[in-house]
Amino acid sequence: MFGGRQRPSAEDVVPFNVADKFLHLQRREDWDGIVALRRRGRPPTADDLAGLLDGVTGRIPVLGYRIGGSRWRPHFEPCEVDWRDHVEELRFSAGRSLMSCVQEITERAWPAGRPPWSVLIISGYCEDEYLIGYRVSHVLQDGIATSLTASALFFGGSVPLAGPCRPAHRSVYSDVRTLAQGLRQALPALLLPCARWLPPARRAGTDWQSGQVVLDRALFDEITARTGAAPAQICLAVICGALRAWAPQHWSGPSLGRRQRRGLATGFVMSVRGPRETRSLGSHVGVFGVMLPCAEPSPRHRLQLIVERTDYRVLGAFRALYAKLLRAPGAWGWILAQCTSRLQRSGTGMTLIPSPRDPAAMDAEELLCVPARPPKNDAGFVVVQGPDTITIQAVFRAWVDRAEGMADLLTASLTELHADVMGAAAPAPSAREPAVT
Repeated sequence: MFGGRQRPSAEDVVPFNVADKFLHLQRREDWDGIVALRRRGRPPTADDLAGLLDGVTGRIPVLGYRIGGSRWRPHFEPCEVDWRDHVEELRFSAGRSLMSCVQEITERAWPAGRPPWSVLIISGYCEDEYLIGYRVSHVLQDGIATSLTASALFFGGSVPLAGPCRPAHRSVYSDVRTLAQGLRQALPALLLPCARWLPPARRAGTDWQSGQVVLDRALFDEITARTGAAPAQICLAVICGALRAWAPQHWSGPSLGRRQRRGLATGFVMSVRGPRETRSLGSHVGVFGVMLPCAEPSPRHRLQLIVERTDYRVLGAFRALYAKLLRAPGAWGWILAQCTSRLQRSGTGMTLIPSPRDPAAMDAEELLCVPARPPKNDAGFVVVQGPDTITIQAVFRAWVDRAEGMADLLTASLTELHADVMGAAAPAPSAREPAVT
């Protein structure tokens, strides 16, 4: 490791990929992610965490890297780390909402010259309760790496810097054919006018609001057994049904136009890692555009349409293409990053993060995941898939009205979908688990 004013050698520097360059162009505070556990009892102190954090860069090497270089030639470089500089003990006034505490934390600037991560100990907002969490800049880690690192930090274990596997090689012919299939599915959500889901309003400010619901994994498993749909696809259908119920005036009636029938553009976040690959430094994800068929009145038919639009073969091939695009060198990489930044459109997004444990198994009341909040997105959903529960965390911009009711609507949407599917005589076409993060 290197410290002080020493410059790392070229062999130790890790260059940015295209996704890292794209994120480097954004406002950093919008892209911070947090994974946290809400627990009862007395909060720990920084000294209490010494056993977990002492020598942490040996177990989790990514925590020993900072962002270096110039604006147009950034890279990751190793540096010396004192774990005490990365523990934030924050006490808030009694009665303050947990979400407002978390929002204030995400707006804190990262100290210059240090790796952009910290362990949070949040208390005071509620008697006999505290939050312990892991905060990191999305430039340093994407969602799946954040989840793996948080688990290793809180419960011990290691996360290697990179895995040995890479996406499988594909022929040029296969790439062209796959690109055509993927663009046919994804371009409508990226370029064509899509459905409105918010009433016309002045959108201003950077504040946001959040809500969470914990759903029974058994209902998802029963739907999977009947239809073959993967949990991620079922989550998209549940979110689709909740958005339809949240603003039914947008999705029914004789005046329903082609734009509304086309569906709501949603960014489906996928991991582009190879099989068994655990890359934890930088961003290794791509976004696949999906049109949510909110205008379809039947829950079962909504799920069928989503399964067709997220066919695992197209997603898998698109993932391989994303992996190649991420490795675009030099000026080509910057051109792709700039184009992606400018082609962003407002809408919603969904990220799925696997969790090896449910909150109760982690001695916690709740597992809280605050996703990145792209400036052009009005809403985002992060899904934490555990062994017995599936948690959906919804984040909305402050101008979105009635967002507090989304948790109940998600629960009702899952119940409605389960009842419709289990009462159906014929199963829907099968699908495999998409690669998501």
